[in-house]
Amino acid sequence: MGRLPLWRILITGLFAVGCTAGCQTDYRKASAEVVGHELAGQYAEAASTAAAAVTANGSGEISRVIFLLEAGRTAQIAGDSSASAEFYASAFEIVRPYLDTKPEARVTEAITTTLVNQTLAEYRGTVTERIMLSTLQAINRLDLGQYDDARIELNRARDWQQDAVEKAAKQIAQSEKALSRKADSSGIPEGKLKVPPVLEKAYSGLGNLEAYADWQNPFTSWLRGIYLISNATDDGDVGNARFDLRQVVAMNPDARPLVDPDLEAIQRRQFSPTTWVVFMSGLAPRLEQFRLDIPIPVGNVNYVAAAFPVLKPMDGALTELSIHSGEDVVQGVQLADIDAMVAADYEKRLPVIVMQEIISAAIKTAGTWAASQAAGDSGGLVNLAGIIYQAVTTSADLRTWRTLPRYIYAARMATPASGTLELRTTGGRVLGSVRVVPEGDNLVVAVLPAATAPTARVQSMRLDPGPGLEQAPSNDSEPPADPTTTSERSLSG
Repeated sequence: MGRLPLWRILITGLFAVGCTAGCQTDYRKASAEVVGHELAGQYAEAASTAAAAVTANGSGEISRVIFLLEAGRTAQIAGDSSASAEFYASAFEIVRPYLDTKPEARVTEAITTTLVNQTLAEYRGTVTERIMLSTLQAINRLDLGQYDDARIELNRARDWQQDAVEKAAKQIAQSEKALSRKADSSGIPEGKLKVPPVLEKAYSGLGNLEAYADWQNPFTSWLRGIYLISNATDDGDVGNARFDLRQVVAMNPDARPLVDPDLEAIQRRQFSPTTWVVFMSGLAPRLEQFRLDIPIPVGNVNYVAAAFPVLKPMDGALTELSIHSGEDVVQGVQLADIDAMVAADYEKRLPVIVMQEIISAAIKTAGTWAASQAAGDSGGLVNLAGIIYQAVTTSADLRTWRTLPRYIYAARMATPASGTLELRTTGGRVLGSVRVVPEGDNLVVAVLPAATAPTARVQSMRLDPGPGLEQAPSNDSEPPADPTTTSERSLSG
């Protein structure tokens, strides 16, 4: 393997020590604090901590997106849709160019991260995170009564998914080829660049990954479908709603009890006021560092130390959903498994991650050995410095959107004339009672990050344009509606 100049190793090492120890530690500390607050049900504190982390990070490129995503989500859980929308909008403006033509990686960044580690790469969000960014922003827009903006966000979520199918596989293949050439020029056998079996096992227990191939997201498709039902302006909207809901069933056949009534309504072109309920349970998986010695002879050593990110699920998520109104009870379905989505995304990128880490480890080991040989009598000191440099810079990139939910459940019910619903989980735990707009379409979103959280956060918003809850007439002043009658409307077209 070729020798690296001593000055380059030392300068790169000093830079890495400062940035890796600073940027990565700041993220890990803030992330741990935010997650701790969420698990305890301290939603306002979580939002405050995440917002402070955005401010502390300033305009730094490396981790700004992940700080913004956490700030947006925690503000949303805390019930501050306006603040959440601002954070999400800032994150979108950073990642937006990658939806069009901007390449996902720059040459200079690739060189730097290979010499040090992936924590120096600018975090741009995974495909799954970008899709959820636009999907959750759509919920903010609905809560704020910004229906046209909600449509834009749902279309963006669809575009992220389509863009990934068209470009991501090709980009991954190109990265693998480029890294193979780098390994060959560095004298690293191609057989040493394979994903270690121990890492493959780590991803095997994170749900049905096949269901989320090609970055599919049934929650996004479902939300867009019911939005279009409630806001259809022409036959195109009706057709798109049908397509999206059929896609949900194709991705998740168990969602039929949730989706079929809406597909039937589309077929009839008649729709009664409906309330859809979403329960976001638990938190998304975390990334932990896994160190592994790779058998690659370099200089006077036979192994190089590499660090890899490994997904670990977060325990404590409650399961199932039921909605109650008077004597009426409807059971929900599991609509999406975010753990499996995240794992499926990582599984696609894992070969590239492994290649980057192994090449990085081998280059640093070779550089240390070459520098110690060139230093003559001072070789021992240089070797010690190199060992310290390697120890500090052998660090996996653990950045991931921690405050996404683990599971998403959903249910639907004819909007009750009483305008009240109660939400429960398995075991009868009450998530909360909520008001909805009678005779309107409503979306209710309940969030409970863990069973340890004493209370869930529940939001109610009108899904079709019309008077919101604050303008709805009081049920106490009206006679009860005749349950045998419905207020059907014709879908456009």
